Amino acid sequence: MNAELFTRARGALLGLVAGAQIGRRTAHLGTPEAIKALFPHGVRDLTPPPPAAPADAWQAVEDDGAGMALCLAESVVACGTFDVTDVARRWVQWMQADHGRVSATTRRALERIAAGTEPFEAGRLARGGPSSTGTGSVLRTVPVALRFHNSVERLIRVSAQQAAITHADERCLWSAAAMSVAVRELLQGNAYFVDEVLHHLRDLAPRGLTDAIHRAPREEQGELVIVAEGQGGDVVRSVEVAFWFATHGRAFEEALVFLAEAGGDTEANAGLAGALLGARDGEAGIPPRWLDQLADAARIRTLADALVGGAA
Repeated sequence: MNAELFTRARGALLGLVAGAQIGRRTAHLGTPEAIKALFPHGVRDLTPPPPAAPADAWQAVEDDGAGMALCLAESVVACGTFDVTDVARRWVQWMQADHGRVSATTRRALERIAAGTEPFEAGRLARGGPSSTGTGSVLRTVPVALRFHNSVERLIRVSAQQAAITHADERCLWSAAAMSVAVRELLQGNAYFVDEVLHHLRDLAPRGLTDAIHRAPREEQGELVIVAEGQGGDVVRSVEVAFWFATHGRAFEEALVFLAEAGGDTEANAGLAGALLGARDGEAGIPPRWLDQLADAARIRTLADALVGGAA
């Protein structure tokens, strides 16, 4: 494998975590006005990691989507493939280590799994409620793109399967697949990745998702809806936002700072954009000071190398 593939894989996984962490700083504020009031000089750095994080857990990664992505990555590396039982077990352990970080839908599913429910059945039963189309299931899918980049059919299947453990809504399943195909194409340096995503998903995914993906490269920034009044996280909107920034030539830091300050679901928007921009530009596109601020950066690099190096 060529070195470019590895640096893009590292960029995708590091970009996911860095984006989620800078977005977490403002996620509770909601609007650009509220963010500006608390951060009058802007948001320039990542969330400080918690002190004395356990060495054997991803506790320095506070976003549930990014933290569970890294748990999924370790499972795939350890098992050599996607093992739903092993992944679910690791996610339950991660949730139990800090219960408050997990979204309501994810919590409902993982608590059922902890009580003995089969993982996919738990995801089906957890449907409903305001977070059932949340973004955690899509943030988690980046490791799938790295491991299965040699087989787009398998990549799409596993992306949907990992999403279904907690978010069985079809918008979440197909958004995860769309994100994985996008990362796969960017790993290969394909600037026209949106066309490939639409090619593989057009007759399968919900129309609202494919319309959003088709629209992203063509709309002006002023047309992009980042904050929808009265709504929390929405997976289709976050995918559209991430695709927009990855197709409009924005640099990594510029894009993620903008998204952290723009309001809405800042963790998801910045995390998904960070993964795409990291896959596009490689690790070198991420600000060195942000890499220094990632408590687990060396471990994440090693994990990315193992994923893409063992691609199935």
